[in-house]
Amino acid sequence: MIDCERARRLLLEADLAELTAEADADLGRHLATCARCRSEAERIRTAEVALGDWLRARTPRGDVAAALARARAQAQRRSRARRFGGGAAMLAAAALAGILLVPSRRPPVPAPHAAAAPSRNGTFFVSAPPGREIIVLHTANPKIVVVWYIPTRRTS
Repeated sequence: MIDCERARRLLLEADLAELTAEADADLGRHLATCARCRSEAERIRTAEVALGDWLRARTPRGDVAAALARARAQAQRRSRARRFGGGAAMLAAAALAGILLVPSRRPPVPAPHAAAAPSRNGTFFVSAPPGREIIVLHTANPKIVVVWYIPTRRTS
């Protein structure tokens, strides 16, 4: 004979036919004598039957072959879009890198009344247009310098 704790573990693993007091097994004999475990078994059976009914009522809409064909077509469209989008992004990144990393052949001409930003190595010159200030950030990579143009703060 099994106790209630073991019976409740077995209830979770048992087949629906074993969840009755009439079943010819240790669990069935325990359910015949224990009202609490029999109530749990009935609750599990009811839930399983309701789940089975719900699943049977959920039939696929339309033809399965047509649904698979639509899914394949959508997957191909997404794949083409990803390939095109990835290629376009790579081209845009390469163009931006080319613009930012290719040095200018002539030094910039400072605007009149513009303040120049000093550089660490003396080869970098930036001037702010009228009504703007600049912030120059030197990075760890000597080939990369970040320049921000910001509006001048006016005091009234």
